[in-house]
Order: sequence, then C-alpha cells, then structure tokens
Amino acid sequence: MTNSVRKHPDGSRPVLVVGAGPVGLVLASELLSHGVPVRLVDGTPPGSSLHSRAIVVWPRSLELLGRIDAAEPLAEAGNRLDAVSYYSRKRPLGSVEMSRLTDTPYPFGLVIPQDRTEGVIRERLVELGGRVEQGSVTGLDNTGPRPLVTVERPDGRTEEIEADWVVGADGAHSAVRTLSGIEFLGSGEDVLFAIGDGPIEGNLHDNELLYCYTRGGALGFAPFGGGQFRLAVSVPGWTEDHAPPRELFQRVMDERAPRPGQIGPLKWTTIFRARRRVAETLRDGRVFLAGDAGHLFSAAGAQGMNTGIQDAVNLGWKLAGVIRGTLEPGILDTYDTERRLAAERVVLTTAKQTSWGLLRRRREIAVRDTLVRAARRTGVLQRFGAPLMAQHDVTYRPAESLRQTLPGVTRGAGAGDRLPVFSRHTGPKETPEPGQGRWPTIDARSPTVLLWAGQRQDGTWVRQRDALRESLPDTFPVRDISGWPGFAPLLGKEPKAVLVRPDGHIAALTEPDPAELRTALRRARLVVAALPRTDRVGRETVTEMGASAAVSAAPHVSPHVSTTDEGAS
Repeated sequence: MTNSVRKHPDGSRPVLVVGAGPVGLVLASELLSHGVPVRLVDGTPPGSSLHSRAIVVWPRSLELLGRIDAAEPLAEAGNRLDAVSYYSRKRPLGSVEMSRLTDTPYPFGLVIPQDRTEGVIRERLVELGGRVEQGSVTGLDNTGPRPLVTVERPDGRTEEIEADWVVGADGAHSAVRTLSGIEFLGSGEDVLFAIGDGPIEGNLHDNELLYCYTRGGALGFAPFGGGQFRLAVSVPGWTEDHAPPRELFQRVMDERAPRPGQIGPLKWTTIFRARRRVAETLRDGRVFLAGDAGHLFSAAGAQGMNTGIQDAVNLGWKLAGVIRGTLEPGILDTYDTERRLAAERVVLTTAKQTSWGLLRRRREIAVRDTLVRAARRTGVLQRFGAPLMAQHDVTYRPAESLRQTLPGVTRGAGAGDRLPVFSRHTGPKETPEPGQGRWPTIDARSPTVLLWAGQRQDGTWVRQRDALRESLPDTFPVRDISGWPGFAPLLGKEPKAVLVRPDGHIAALTEPDPAELRTALRRARLVVAALPRTDRVGRETVTEMGASAAVSAAPHVSPHVSTTDEGAS
C-alpha cells in the first residue's frame, strides 16, 4: 500500500534527513534550531546494534555541538582524554597533550560510547520538536523539481515523501548515495583491525589514548573510565567464522603494550575493515551526503564521526539560511568543495598515521621513531599534533592542492580558518565585555562582523568603527573585539574587519571600510534578503536597501578583500 505524497502540516515541504546516527541527529537538530521543518528517517531499529562504533569526540566537535546545547551533557557523560601518547617497541615516542589547548572551552577529548552520544543528541532533537521515524529508503527520484523518496516502514507499508532537500546521513552503505548514482571512490588497500570493549586490570591511565607500535603490528587503547577500555589490534587477515577471542587481545597486549595488564571478559568483539573512500561529490542537485555516506577513513585518530559532525553543521546553517531566505542559494555550492577537501585531508593524515604504525622494516621504524622523538623535543609534535587531533586545523582556505592546507604552512588567521569564537542558538545575544568571558560570542544564524583595532584604539578607530556599524543593516551583529588580547597573534597589528560565518570560520578579512565589507559579503555569498530594519531612534522601517541592495551597490571587487571564494561575484 502506497500513501500519497505527504507535506509538512504547515504546507511546506521539509528537509528529509536519512539516517539517525550522530551526523543525522546533529543536522536535524541544527535545522530545527533555525526553525526549519525536518523529517528524520532511520532504517535501523533502536537498540539493534550491540557494537559501539565511534567512541571519541574531539574539541572541535564539542564546540559545534555547543550550538545545540549538547556539548555540556556529553562532557558530563564521557571520560576525558588529556593526552594521546605514542609508543614504539614499548618505549615512549611522544605525547600530544589536549589539556594544553588554550583557544577552546573544551581542552580535552571525550571517550564515550556512540549510543550514549546519540542519546544525548536525540534528547536535544526531541526538545526542539523533532523525532525519529522508522523506515528504510528503497527509492529516490531526483529528476523532478523536488526529490521524491520512497520509504518502507517496518510493517511493510510504503510512503513517498517529497521534500525540498534530501540529506543522506545513512552510513557507509548509504542508500541515498547508491540511489543517486554517486560513485564512492577509494585508494589504497583496506587494513583489518580486531576491536572489542572490556575491562583491563593493570597500570593503564584512565585519561590517555595509547597507540603502541611494534614490528608485529599496532595496538590501541581508549579508556572509557572505571577500568573499561576499547582495544584495537591490527591483524593481517581474518578468515574465521567466529569473532576474535579474548585470548587474541591478551596475547597482543603482552607483546605490544608498554605496561602489563590482564584483560577481563570482553563485552563484544568484531573485525573492523579500515577503508579509505570519498564520494565523487557530496551534492547532486537537491540531494546531499554527510558523514560516512560521503567519506570513510582509517580508524587512526578517531576522526570519522567528528568529520561527519562538521559536515552536519557546515550544511545545516547554509541550508537553513537558504530555506529561510536570508542567504543566497549559491552558498550551497560551497558545501561540496569545502567538506570534500576537508575529507580528503583527513584521508591523507589518517592513512599516513596508519601506515607509520604498521612499519615492519627496522630502518623505516628507526627513521620514524627518530623523527617523532625530535618533534617531541622541539615542540613540533604538540604545536601541529594538537590542532590536527582536535580538528582545529580544518580550514576552508582556497587551495590548489592539499599541501597548501596542511597545518603550519601559513601563519596568522586567513579567510577560511577557524577563529576561537563560539555560538549557541539559545545563548546570549550580546558578546560579553573583555574580562567577563574568555571569547566573544557570534550569531548562530547569520554572519557576524568582528572589528579589530590593531595596535591603536584611538579616536580615529572609534569613528571608523561607528561608521561601519551605521553602514550595515541591524540584521548583522557588529562587535568590537579589540579588548581581547588573545586575537593579536591571529589578526595582527593593523585594523581590520573580520566577517565570521555562523560556524566560526572566517568568511573574509578586509580593511574596516563599509564599501570593502559589503563587497566581501557579496563575494562570500553571505548576502541576506531585504528585512525590516530599526533606525537609530527605535522606529521600525521597511527599506529596499537591506544587505542585498547594499551589496549590489558596490561598484567593483576590491583588491584588498580576502575571501574564501576567490572566483565568486
């Protein structure tokens, strides 16, 4: 039995998100926070998975989850990681200390079972008015003006859902990706790991993620707290019908771990195939891919789910702005270019970490160990390793190659980089005064203009600042951050205006000049529709100017403007 096409009760066609894992839940919650109707469909029965898959949440993900008020509950529920340590032949190579991060409210990683992560985000989804519908996608027609999705319910009924937009967050075997005909491209051989969860008695730290390398293979420990650990063991192959036994993990621990330990009964074990795949595109018209549906990585560094959460937020604020009519539709073109490049970078770094951990030749091992120890002594390991692990190094700078976006290649903040500024949909509307908060707040829904005086906060600066504020619609928050000295290494000595996206990435850096800033808004595709504006004496007026008209009035593209989209006009 097939039902007729269903629409949202208010007559609008909602966004349809397929997949209620962490990525789909975050995306749906983000859209609901913007007031955008969402339907969330998942084909996996609740509680059907016995295996906790992704277990580490890194600082950048916590920052973004703060937008939907999910970061604090997660931090309370998870076990904190202070450091990631590397060993070779049971001897220490070096550590990356997450606790030394200074530009985040979350200077730590979290180890937490994926089902608990999903539970926290699902609670926020329900509080925002959302719910998860059970059903599997069996058909997708993307040839019409709007996608038409066929969903089969658990009782065998089918429903056709017409939506303005469809997002496939339905995992590695994504039905949305397959039905869209999008190729899942890969390179390199798969690597097998035996993984399992259980207790270990011994002298292992409860707040340290360990990677242990030997000629025989690699071993990893992630602490859940209370003596419980996730174990991951590289295996050359697995042809057995049964799951890996506890004895395999114990033998490998005795051979590779830097400290002795006794593994107790394991809750579950399985074989994990570490693949490297990136979809040829993350967008096909009105259909998008996010999370594992769009990319798969090696398990090294626990970057998969975290990368998917960044997909969800990147797409969420852009899609919401287009649906609400506050952003130009062209902004959606940047999702594929930004997030596919980010995914390819993670493929590169995790593949390198995996291959370095599986070296077998003595000469290659000696070179690796020497390099890592030298990086530890000089501080390079901490300076580059901590942002890389935390995903603070993710940038949307325009680049001709992946090499140009590797951490440490450029200095100072540039267009596309993350700034330590944060937002919440339910947070304060105004930024605190210097000294009242560690970081300024930005708007969760629209671009924010941050003004930086540089070396001199004199009368000339005050006049420049006030003139710029007067030139923009009230729909743009304009905030002077000159009182926060922590931005000096990032923004330099000269005055500038920083156009910041709702996700905290820099859209453009310009001189504090109204014409240049309006040009930057246009080039970054952050133009909002004409909206009611309140004049300086409190009277609400409707103006044709708005941001769209203001930007349209800009006569040319200034050579002084730096944006993340060099070719946009």
